[in-house]
Amino acid sequence: MKYCSLLLLTFLTTLSLSAAEEKTIHIEGQITRGTWMDYTSSEELNFRKLFELLSRSHTGERLIKEATYKASRMGNTLPDVVKVGEGSLTDTTLVRKFSPLTPEQVIYESRSVVYLSRYLSWDNALLDLAHELTHFVYRESFNPYSENFNVKDFIKSTIEGDGGEVQAFLTECRVLRELFSRKASTHSHCEKIENERGDLSYTKAVELFYHVGSYYSGFRKQLESRSIASSFSDLKPEKINFISSAYGVPYPLAALMEYDLVLKKVCENDKKRLAYMQQGPQRTPATDIVGKDKLLISYSSRCSPK
Repeated sequence: MKYCSLLLLTFLTTLSLSAAEEKTIHIEGQITRGTWMDYTSSEELNFRKLFELLSRSHTGERLIKEATYKASRMGNTLPDVVKVGEGSLTDTTLVRKFSPLTPEQVIYESRSVVYLSRYLSWDNALLDLAHELTHFVYRESFNPYSENFNVKDFIKSTIEGDGGEVQAFLTECRVLRELFSRKASTHSHCEKIENERGDLSYTKAVELFYHVGSYYSGFRKQLESRSIASSFSDLKPEKINFISSAYGVPYPLAALMEYDLVLKKVCENDKKRLAYMQQGPQRTPATDIVGKDKLLISYSSRCSPK
């Protein structure tokens, strides 16, 4: 049976909590400078060394095991889903398939790949790898075609949810402490989320991600126009701590931009699917008519100009 595949690419590039500066790391008794890609000419061997170094951290060892297990459930090995890239990000593609003859019957598939920037020093590469593997392992797949897909939950999930930016940041800080203890004590972002006992605080990390600086007024107006401003009490005009390298703005704004981009693609794809339904036979089962009416209501509600 011939299927129409509608691809929906969704990603938010994550920013490492470390500056991109040259570092020195001891590898097999030698002092190595430069990027993690300078270790050997083999990407496979360089990744193998990164995983070995990351596994020296209790947090990293657990993360690698869980990432390996998740990859195996997708029919892959960990090297299959971790690649070298121009930037560090976790790229998730949702594929929606249906036959033009039966457009009411839809199959969804989700695929994820982690990319690690080729330009990072060894310690920054370890932190970025821990960050992106957190997204890969814990981030729950979402279905933007679902009736429950909405902007408020999308922003909160991107930042505060399982596998979101806060959890990935906390993972970086734990790995930083476990592998680079002396450096961790002088790392400003991780210091900012310590509680009185010196433990890393999830609550304080959430607060940092909602500091949007000069974007505050304009962003709040956008939230108010969507009647969701009251759901973001942590939003503050304080100094920005994190910028999304995908959009060049603080993460709450980036998540909103991402939502609008995803919804635009959803509407384009639903419009095509409605066209297939309308071109179908005049006499159709009652269940198909209900499905068509449901899609039409959903499309009109989400995609019609406000």
